[in-house]
Amino acid sequence: MSDSDSVWTDGIVPDFPVITGLHSTELERLKLIVVKGTVTKTNLTFNELQRLGRSSEGLVHDDVRKFLWPKLLRLPNEELNMLGKDLESVHKLIDDEIYQQILKDVARSGSHMPEDTSEDAMGKFHKELTQIICWVLSRHPELNYYQGYNDVAATVLLVMGLHQGLHVLEKISLTFLERFMEKTMEKVNQELFYIFALLDREHPKLLEHLENVELFPHFALAEYTTWYAHKYAENRKLLHRLFDFFLGSPPLIPLYLSTKIVAYRDKEIFNTTPDMGHTHKVLSTLPDDLPFEKLLFHSTKLYQQYPPESIDNDVRDFDYRRRRKEQEWRNKTEAIRLERERQRKLKVARTQPRIPYRLKSYKTITVVTILALGLYAFLKSSSGLN
Repeated sequence: MSDSDSVWTDGIVPDFPVITGLHSTELERLKLIVVKGTVTKTNLTFNELQRLGRSSEGLVHDDVRKFLWPKLLRLPNEELNMLGKDLESVHKLIDDEIYQQILKDVARSGSHMPEDTSEDAMGKFHKELTQIICWVLSRHPELNYYQGYNDVAATVLLVMGLHQGLHVLEKISLTFLERFMEKTMEKVNQELFYIFALLDREHPKLLEHLENVELFPHFALAEYTTWYAHKYAENRKLLHRLFDFFLGSPPLIPLYLSTKIVAYRDKEIFNTTPDMGHTHKVLSTLPDDLPFEKLLFHSTKLYQQYPPESIDNDVRDFDYRRRRKEQEWRNKTEAIRLERERQRKLKVARTQPRIPYRLKSYKTITVVTILALGLYAFLKSSSGLN
C-alpha cells in the first residue's frame, strides 16, 4: 500500500468510537472534533492519517488510538480478529533463559500502572504482558528480546488490550524495532550517530563540546529503543501521544527528536562540569517538563530538511571514529595492565628474603647477654683495682 491509498476499503467507514468521560483541555476537545471529521471521510488516505497522528495533541484519547493504531500500521481487520492461541503455554516456545529475563523485566514494569492498582490487577497486567511478549517472539524466532522491549509492549497492551495488542506489537516490532532485535546492537550503535551528524548542522558548537569531553551519543539509547516508554511510563498521556507521533513517522524519527532535545538543553549542558561522566549523567536524565509538542514539530521539520540518506556518509564517518577511539581506549587499558604486571614482577624479584622472627630474637638475646657479661666483668675488675 502506498501513502496515497485509501484507508477504508470499499469506502466503508467503521463507526467512530464514542468518547465518554473525557477530561481534557479545550485544545484537546477541538482536536478530537478534527480527528473525527477527518477519519470518517470515505476517501481518507494513509498520508492524512499519519499527519493526524503527528499533528499537535496526536489522537487525543486511548479509545481513538485503539481504533486507529491498527490502521496506521495497515493491519487488516481479519488479522485483528485472530485470537492468539495457547497463550497460557506460549512461553514454552521460547528459550528458557530468555523467558526468565522477560519475567524479571515484567516484574519491574509496574510503573506503567497507577500507584493504587490492586494486587490482582497488577498480577493480571504482568501475566498478559509476559504473554504478549512471548507470543511475538514465538512467532518470529529471528527477533531477539532486548531489555526495554517490555516497556514498548506494556504501552501497546494498555492501549490495545491483549488480543488486539498481539498483532499491533508484532507489526511494530517488524516495522519499527527490527534493528533493535538483531543479535547485536551494532547497527543501533551506528544509527545513534545521526544525532551527531544532525548536531553538526544544527548546533556545531554543542557538538564540539560533546566531542571535547569524549562523549558518544549512547546517552540516547534507552529513549531510542523504547520510544521513551521507560522514562515516561508514569505519564501515560505524554507517552501515548509520543507513540501517535512515532507510528505516523519514519523509523529513524526518534533520533531527530533526541537531537532537538539535546539542542534545546544546550545551556544546561554547557553549564555542566566538562567531563564525560557529568555530561552523560545530564543527557541520560530527561526533564519532566520538556515542551514536547514544539520539539515534535521541529523534529519533523528537521527530518524534512536532512533526511537520513542525505547524512548517511557523515553517520558512517562518526561511527568509524567511534570504533577507532574505542580501540585506542582498549589499547591504553591493556598497556596499563601490562605495566602494572611488569612492576609487580619486578617488585617480587627485588624483595630480599626476610630473617625469621625467632632467629632475630635469638641473635638479639645473645648480643645483649655478651654485652651484659662484658659490662659485669669490667665493673668487677674496676672494683678490684680500687
